[in-house]
Amino acid sequence: MIVFSIRMSRMTAHELAKYSCFHRSYRYRTRLEPTPKTKLYCRLASIYINQHRYLNGLIVHKVVVFSGNMKSAKKEEFEVEMHPLAEGEKDDSSSTPKRENWENKCEFFLAMIGYAVGYGNVWRFPYLCYKNGGGAFLLPYILFVIIGGIPMFFLEVSLGQFTQMSAVEIWRLVPSMKGIGYGCTVLNFIFCFYFVLVMAWSMLYLIHSCLPGPLPWTTCDNWWNSKACVANSATNNISTTNTTLLINSTSPETEFWKNYVLRQSSGIHEIGSLENWPIILCFLGSWILIYLCVFKGVKSGGKVVYFTATFPYLMLFVVLIRGLTLEGAMTGIEYLLKPDFSKLLQPQVWIDAGSQIFFSYGICFTVLITFGSYNQFHNNCYRQSVILASSCSLTSLLASFVVFSILGHMSVTQSKNITEVATQGPGLAFLVYPTGLSLLPAPRFWSILFFATLLLVGIDTQFASVEAAVSTIVDSWPWLERGKFGREKVTAGLCVIFFLLGLPLLTNGGVYIFELYNMYAVSGISLLSLAFFEAVTIGWIYGVSRYYDNIKEMIGYYPSAYIKICLRYLIPTLSLCILIFFCVMYKPLVLDGYTYPAWANAIGWLMSLLSILCVPGFFLLSLWNGKGAMKERLATALHARSLPAEKANF
Repeated sequence: MIVFSIRMSRMTAHELAKYSCFHRSYRYRTRLEPTPKTKLYCRLASIYINQHRYLNGLIVHKVVVFSGNMKSAKKEEFEVEMHPLAEGEKDDSSSTPKRENWENKCEFFLAMIGYAVGYGNVWRFPYLCYKNGGGAFLLPYILFVIIGGIPMFFLEVSLGQFTQMSAVEIWRLVPSMKGIGYGCTVLNFIFCFYFVLVMAWSMLYLIHSCLPGPLPWTTCDNWWNSKACVANSATNNISTTNTTLLINSTSPETEFWKNYVLRQSSGIHEIGSLENWPIILCFLGSWILIYLCVFKGVKSGGKVVYFTATFPYLMLFVVLIRGLTLEGAMTGIEYLLKPDFSKLLQPQVWIDAGSQIFFSYGICFTVLITFGSYNQFHNNCYRQSVILASSCSLTSLLASFVVFSILGHMSVTQSKNITEVATQGPGLAFLVYPTGLSLLPAPRFWSILFFATLLLVGIDTQFASVEAAVSTIVDSWPWLERGKFGREKVTAGLCVIFFLLGLPLLTNGGVYIFELYNMYAVSGISLLSLAFFEAVTIGWIYGVSRYYDNIKEMIGYYPSAYIKICLRYLIPTLSLCILIFFCVMYKPLVLDGYTYPAWANAIGWLMSLLSILCVPGFFLLSLWNGKGAMKERLATALHARSLPAEKANF
């Protein structure tokens, strides 16, 4: 194996000038402390690696060094040979921190399960399915799984594994497209600070499940309840005496959610204040939990997933068994599986289906690339990616069966159409799951277990996202990680910033801001646009054949040719068509009957453009900084780099 003992591309000229100098024939090391013996004190203005070639098992670089000061620089060319290490010999020459690795394949697999099988499946998929007509949503969803989900999942994991870099640094493959990495980083940063709110909701439900007395979302005698509140235990009696009263009633689960958890205002124009101390404390507690899981990096987080990635399945199966035995359950299942084909003419159904695939799989969120980069170089990421992506979609369907079986029961007991029994917003899961749990024997016991599980699912999701954010920062500015507790300090600072950025979500109008982030900033056109750019860059600029050669170097064989077809043709075409369809048929955002004003939708579009414009912005910057005529600059910008196998991060 060839071992490079310096990563030139990760060090600035200033750092090299301060710490390093080069010697033309030193074995194993290209960097030496400046001593009288070397007679070469390098004050480097710039370093260019002009050429690399393989010679008899070693790699030779032709290096141009400008030594001396800026006014009287002396140019010197020489070749640096890097030999393979002898068997059993250690490379101790590099002071650049070695990239962490998973201790075993199981940790990677469970961490990916914990991330991919997270809130996107248990919480987000059911409410999007309910919002878009049940079965009508499943058809485009399944189409996207086959065409876009699995190929893009594999693409990101394999790129991270091959380059051993973060999501920004991998685009050294095609430097002019580095904006993709920054756009994905913007998405992940926004996701980090807004999505923790779902964890805070779960923690609040868990705390109330542990308190003595009846579960607060099952009774109507609390300070937040209205006169229209009717408990489930009284529903049957009302339905036989006063159907009108039943139709106009609200459930205690709904009032607990809107009047206590959210303390919801009438619209985004009425933001309110930070007076909801229970949710603020839960939000703070969630960030403390995330920090404790992530501050040591992949070594600490890898241990957490052994429990957090497996236990949620047990709880989902328990609630599903109970849900299927309830009266009216088949009504909900029928709504889930029977498509309303007229819904397919609505662009939002397609945009939600496409973005949900990328959202739940974690595509374009930097996480898959980061976790892939912690793999050993020859890990079989192809087989793992197919299994993981399939598991993600199957878990979404499992959670939907749980939710819709309970929705069917609620529609029968409340004498309402299934489309009217619950909110179509992000609170759907927090209305349906508590209802189902309250119908189980020993509801307090099952509520504690379930909401603890939901909290663990959130930890899995956020651990991955924050770890990817930290990895991006320390890869871009390695000096931040140096010194005692360097990484811990970076993680702590990032968590504090994310906590402060998330405070507006805790106001009375916070749920409206949350949905603005959820449907514009990290979903819809943002995800589809970045996926389009990724597929085009690898499929056409870098070259899908070259990419397949890289995969063969890692796993020993070529993947299915179908993935090649998807990357070059199907993903770009489908993504572009849906984006055009969405823009032509665009409608303002609606949350549970509330239509967002024009200024709020304009802010949403600006949120989307934050990540999208990174790509054309950096591409134009590369043209501006290029040399020669515009045609030459364009040819240079569209030129891809070949990286050496096993140490592509040189």
